Amino acid sequence: MDHAVTSATSLSPGPRRTAVTQPDHQRKKTVIRSLLTIGLCVAISLPGFPAKGGELKLTETDDTIRITLRDKPVLEYVKTPRPVPAGIDAHFRRSGYIHPIYSPTGEEVTGDFPADHAHQHALFFAWVKAKYDGRKVDFWNQAKQLGGVEFRGVVDATRGEDQVSFTTKQAFTVGTGDDKVDALYETWKVTVFQTAADHYLFDIESTQQCAADSPLLLDEYRYGGMAFRGNSQWFTAGANDTPAAEQLPRFQTSEGKRRIDGNHSRPHWLSMSGPIDGQEVSLAVFCHPDNFRAPQHVRLHPTKPYFCFAPCVAGKFTIEPGRPYVSRYRYLVTSDQPDAAHINETWQQYAAGQ
Repeated sequence: MDHAVTSATSLSPGPRRTAVTQPDHQRKKTVIRSLLTIGLCVAISLPGFPAKGGELKLTETDDTIRITLRDKPVLEYVKTPRPVPAGIDAHFRRSGYIHPIYSPTGEEVTGDFPADHAHQHALFFAWVKAKYDGRKVDFWNQAKQLGGVEFRGVVDATRGEDQVSFTTKQAFTVGTGDDKVDALYETWKVTVFQTAADHYLFDIESTQQCAADSPLLLDEYRYGGMAFRGNSQWFTAGANDTPAAEQLPRFQTSEGKRRIDGNHSRPHWLSMSGPIDGQEVSLAVFCHPDNFRAPQHVRLHPTKPYFCFAPCVAGKFTIEPGRPYVSRYRYLVTSDQPDAAHINETWQQYAAGQ
């Protein structure tokens, strides 16, 4: 599969992307919205009806899609914008992201509406310095009110012997009120795997396509892309005066780099870790080797519990009509300090298409 974008330095779409071989359990998955399972079709159209895959359960309501494993929460996808906390402006409301992500022992690993950066919504995707149809656009910094991202619908849900998936549609919008138009349509396919009790594992595949004949131009910038904001307990009070090595969360990349020297590096994976409610928790995120400009640059914030994969660091590019921009990431969550051997094994499996 070819890359879905045009680089500013070359009209060539880049190296050819090869298809990832799917393991047997993924090839055997059953689409819930098929004519063969009428009852499970209702699971998507009627709130609250559960869809099960082994010990995994997917439940949709009017506001969320929730996945549990052995009756413990794994994650929630936000369909309906949640109320803003006191002191936060209403324009920071958003849908089409995941919050919370839980650890196996029940701690919320993600943070939403942080007071310092209310536009950082847990696990989310947004571009920053962009242009659409001659207009400057920023889907990330909601205070500018130049663009936004919103949930548009549930596409389907699937189940397999050891996994449950759902696919949603989001829209990247430009402008406000009567002037608002759709620039990109995006689908997220979220797949949660049945795992041992000591960790959670899930994948996200994002596919972005132009909503009309106009391309989306993305300028070189220091951040923007698939992002993660951690629990507020990982934000060290007085962080600007605290040595980086003592700040939470602890960052580590596949190259052995930390928060400061790892910023704008190009690792295969990175981890964040630290205590939440007294429990040590870690999150590792893997960038698929077929992603555009993989391994992608990462933005590691010097003081806040936030990072993103940012292909725009390497230069401007364009998402063109008729050429989907596809990106994939895997997430490993534990209730322990990062285990380098486990993380590297997970990376090798992911890179091999498992």
